[in-house]
Amino acid sequence: MHATIYKLLIVDDEQLIVDWLYRLFGGLPRLNLDIYRAYSGEQAMQWLNRTKIDIVLSDIHMPGMDGMQLLENIKSRWPDCKVVFLTGYNQFEYVYTAIKHDGVSYLLKTETDDEIVGAVEKAIADVERSFRDAERLDKARQQVNKAIPLLQKQYLSNLLSGDQALLPVAQAQLDEAELPLRADLPVYALLGRMDNSSRQSDRPKKDRLIYTARSLIEDVAFKRMHTAFVHEEPYFIWLFQPAEAVADWGQACLYVREMLDTAQRACAESLHVGMSFALAKGKCEWDMVAAKTEGLKRLLNFRIGPSGGVIATEGDPGSEEFDGGASGPPRPDSTLLIQLNRIGKLASALERGDRHDFFDTFSEVADYLKRVRNMRYAPASEVYLSLSLKLISYINRWGLAETQSWTGGLERLTRLEFESWADAVDELRTVAEHIFAVQARHLENRERDTVLRVQKYISEHLSEDISLVKLGELTHFNPSYLSRLFKQVTGINISDLIQQARIDKAKELLGRTGMKIQDVSAAVGFDSPAYFAKFFKKSTQMTPQEYRDSFT
Repeated sequence: MHATIYKLLIVDDEQLIVDWLYRLFGGLPRLNLDIYRAYSGEQAMQWLNRTKIDIVLSDIHMPGMDGMQLLENIKSRWPDCKVVFLTGYNQFEYVYTAIKHDGVSYLLKTETDDEIVGAVEKAIADVERSFRDAERLDKARQQVNKAIPLLQKQYLSNLLSGDQALLPVAQAQLDEAELPLRADLPVYALLGRMDNSSRQSDRPKKDRLIYTARSLIEDVAFKRMHTAFVHEEPYFIWLFQPAEAVADWGQACLYVREMLDTAQRACAESLHVGMSFALAKGKCEWDMVAAKTEGLKRLLNFRIGPSGGVIATEGDPGSEEFDGGASGPPRPDSTLLIQLNRIGKLASALERGDRHDFFDTFSEVADYLKRVRNMRYAPASEVYLSLSLKLISYINRWGLAETQSWTGGLERLTRLEFESWADAVDELRTVAEHIFAVQARHLENRERDTVLRVQKYISEHLSEDISLVKLGELTHFNPSYLSRLFKQVTGINISDLIQQARIDKAKELLGRTGMKIQDVSAAVGFDSPAYFAKFFKKSTQMTPQEYRDSFT
């Protein structure tokens, strides 16, 4: 768990006060602050327009943009920013105006250092508390509720694609997606397809038509049913159960089948669209839902006529050819669906650079292929070629083909000229291992280059006010992420590196040059020689002069 860095902006038109507060908070590493200075409201806005600020410590009375105007600008840009007003004016109207805003507090400049630090500590605590704020969580839950249809679609789409991670289906999964079905009971499956829907080119109109048709069909055919629905172009897919678990399931399926004709007429008369349907013959266990719906797709496509309007049911007279006859398509292979779903997971892991997840899933695909004896077995060929094309696509999109050598050439991946599926699997594994090795080298190089760039910038700009925001802009990383990355790669914090670099440079200048101590102070980024002397002694147990004298 990384420590969160908070950005503190100090604003006052009196430079001595800003610099004093900068040194005060700079000497408190326990607060984990990235500190910025502004000597006017206008300068403060330059920071606020450049990066998110967590806490602003500001004067109220300033020439030009005063504290109240600054507050309005802060809240319009960063509503969660906490503001602490520090002023010499003890007048009620300023206090009243300030505290009307959420996240705003008020202190007099006559307060002790401990009081001022305490106010900033309270602001930090308020920021951290806001992450757990009940109102914010409630808003997030409301947004989730709005997204329930998308969550349902995602869950059902994954289930219907054969995602084994969802099996066995648990009631908690269905409840979380707010699907009104029971995991301990089987389901019926119904597929629909809108005839000639491709003629509708206006996507929003087509979407409205799809969901209006869905509502009409459900109103007609699914009375006293619990249903889950997903639209996967071009299919309408329903899973349904009788509303009462003890109901006559056969009668429930009969009701749906007999009402499909009415549903067709309702869609034709109200929406002027034709619908075709394929209905499962019997109940289906959850682990067979993917194979069942795939079979219904094939049944629907095989039986549909040029004019549409088909209502097909598994086991209908005339469907023997679908059940394995020479003129019909073969039955769907549920194992194939599972493997193709795994190919999708492998592609996702490859994009994320997740080597562990990739090879965990790869071993499952490899086990499937190695069990196949026939090198001409079509489902195995489909699985192999699907994965090989994913690998080739990744190699091409990231330009690896031009920069890397591939044993045997990438074209070997698509030729299937292997003695066994075990040999084919070894080829896939070799290419995947190569890809992840290249990824690791590129990541390591990018991280090393980023660290070196930060270190170089710091060493060349020690006389300046070096900020995480500037370093983030330099490396094109979010400042907080950059801080975590730097610590992860080097083992030290950027702030510690800056301090050590300043001490090392100061030692060099004190020991090898005759520069005045105040000039050494400015050369390593300190605007106050007294503060530099205090900082130097804390780090070396010697004052700058004592250190210089040690060389004589």
